[in-house]
Amino acid sequence: MIKDHLKYLHGILLLMALTGSMTALAQTDNFRQLHEKLQQEKDSAKYVKLLNSLSFYHHRNNLDSCFWYATKALEIALRRQDEKGKSYAYTNFALFYTKKRNLKLAIIYNYRALEIDYALSDSANISIDLSNLALAYRAEGNLGKAQEYEQRSLQLGSKYPELGDYKVDLINYLEYYWNNPAKIDSVKWALRELHTISSKKPYSMEWYESRIYETLTSIKTKPFRQTEKQLKDLAADAYRRGLPDESLTAYVLMLRDVLPMGYDVDSIAYAEKIFLLAKEIGDDEVIMKMIPKLYKHYLPGKDWRRIALYGASIRQLAMFEQSEAGKLPVVDHISYFLKEQEMQELQIASQLQQHAIEQSNLQRTSHRILLIFLLALLILLLIFTTIYCFSYYAYRRHTRELAALNADITEKNIRLQAGDDFKNRLLSLIAHDFRAPINDILHTARLWQRGTNNQRAMLNSIGRVELDSRRTLDNFDGILRWIKSQFSDFAYHPVPCDINEMIAEIIAGIEAEAGNQSPRITTSIPDATVVAADAEMLQFVHRTILRQLITLTGNNGTIDIQVQQHAGQTTFTATGSPIAVTPPLLRLLDLPQQEDKLILVTCKDFMNKMGGSLQVKSDKPDTFAFIYQL
Repeated sequence: MIKDHLKYLHGILLLMALTGSMTALAQTDNFRQLHEKLQQEKDSAKYVKLLNSLSFYHHRNNLDSCFWYATKALEIALRRQDEKGKSYAYTNFALFYTKKRNLKLAIIYNYRALEIDYALSDSANISIDLSNLALAYRAEGNLGKAQEYEQRSLQLGSKYPELGDYKVDLINYLEYYWNNPAKIDSVKWALRELHTISSKKPYSMEWYESRIYETLTSIKTKPFRQTEKQLKDLAADAYRRGLPDESLTAYVLMLRDVLPMGYDVDSIAYAEKIFLLAKEIGDDEVIMKMIPKLYKHYLPGKDWRRIALYGASIRQLAMFEQSEAGKLPVVDHISYFLKEQEMQELQIASQLQQHAIEQSNLQRTSHRILLIFLLALLILLLIFTTIYCFSYYAYRRHTRELAALNADITEKNIRLQAGDDFKNRLLSLIAHDFRAPINDILHTARLWQRGTNNQRAMLNSIGRVELDSRRTLDNFDGILRWIKSQFSDFAYHPVPCDINEMIAEIIAGIEAEAGNQSPRITTSIPDATVVAADAEMLQFVHRTILRQLITLTGNNGTIDIQVQQHAGQTTFTATGSPIAVTPPLLRLLDLPQQEDKLILVTCKDFMNKMGGSLQVKSDKPDTFAFIYQL
């Protein structure tokens, strides 16, 4: 176990030598300089670094001082939130507990330093922490963990060869395995790597380490005395160049590793050299390891000078321990560790509470952002709705205006069409209904011009002129009334009309016109059949209907007139048979665009004005009927 711890401490010493601080800290003058700088510095990161440096200095000669300085450094680093200072302090705590043979606590503090360095992404210190963990696990006897961290440190160091700990890892690897037959190839690789790196800086610590292990690996292939001489020459040269630690390393390896291999090694001579070098360097632990061996060797021979020398060294170390113990307060290490654990638990609880507060604040912020987003969305929806409603109402207003314009245009078109129809009908009525009577009158006038002695023919022609004139007058009167009804200021004023009287008057006129050749007219009209209508319009309709039936049936036909009243409605039906025209001609009667039937259109307009209707009907092939209702 002591041998393993010595290896661990040797690795730490090599590490600090790479950073350029081991030799300086080992000197008493530099120790005083550290105290002077500490008094000059104020509460700062540099102050914490000086405390940690003093703690590291004392880890070899006064563990209480080491612990006290590391404690102060950690307290200030925690207060100032100095992560590098905390990492350095945890490394010193690991050294302290290693010296105290409490390797579990040493590993815990190494892990804490590693956690901080990972958070800082400090590759150099990560490599150092991994190397320290490997050394601690090796000292504890956990070779599996030790080799795992050795490999991780070597892998990280190979990526960043400029890191100092890569060289330490190679040196440690050589120290552990240089005489292991199963690791011959790995040892050769490590020697090549260290030789390549150290060649860039001759006569440095790693340069001497590389040459020392190259000499040791050749001990089996060369004469022992030749190898021993080379090793002594390297130790002497390192000492001359101000590297007593490398001389100490060479002698320790001879005493620790070469002697058990069976070679003729003068252990007392090497122990004396190690003692003197350790005393010069200030490595109290190595001194204490060498004194028992030397004291026991010289005590039987009563070499009082040497016995006094070793006793004085022991007395000096004891006085120094007492002096440092009087200067520093008594430290209860276990209580401090428990207190630190409690503080860390409180810190973790505080962090959890802070995390909960941050989560709550984050949730409130998220809710606030969500509310703002929803409010903005609502405002956008309101704006969109307002725009949509405005557009919709504008569209509706535009549609209504357009509909009104279309209605106005349609109404004007209807009026224009009605005006055109009125003019066309008027022209057609005049052209058709007046043409035949006037032609008869003109024909009669020509006959009179030619002269005739036939008195009877003269009387007949005079009768025809009278008949044509009467019909022309009736048509003209009907046309005038129809024209009047088409005006916008026409007002319809119905009066009671007796249909019996009106039909009797028309029949009497027809019989007078036709004489003996008048058709047979039968009526079936109830007494006192009265309707509300315009008498002249209604009589024009009666006269036109009967004349049309006479035209259709001829003088030998029969006209049957029937009037029925039901529920305040009067139905007038005039049926003529047999008809003298074909059915296709009958269908023309209901088409107002035909010129010869426009007079019937006039009758329909009159019936519409009076609130009635007029239609034609042909139930049998040889009959035809006009029906109106009022």
